[in-house]
Amino acid sequence: MFRLGLLRRIKYIIPMMKDKSVAWWKKAIIIAGVVYLVLPVDLIPPIIPVFGWLDDVIVWVAILYFMGSELDKYAPDYGPPTGKQKYDYKDTDVHEVNFSVSEEEESNE
Repeated sequence: MFRLGLLRRIKYIIPMMKDKSVAWWKKAIIIAGVVYLVLPVDLIPPIIPVFGWLDDVIVWVAILYFMGSELDKYAPDYGPPTGKQKYDYKDTDVHEVNFSVSEEEESNE
């Protein structure tokens, strides 16, 4: 499955939250993560300089990982890389096309 980096997924949270087709419980997980981030009550108190933010980081990494497939849908380059180049032809790009079907090809169908 095509996966975006965890940090790149952060910018797809807002479009996901605005989408009415997303289940309410998926939106509730994001809201709970934001509430946990801003509340002063943490598993590790923020008084300890680096370790105080560690629980917040772990919670958000878990949320971004868990919600990854949902958030990836909002990426402009969503989908597995095909390795093939896309070509968009317009009506003016094709000139006089002739083709024929032989009786042999017709009988194979």
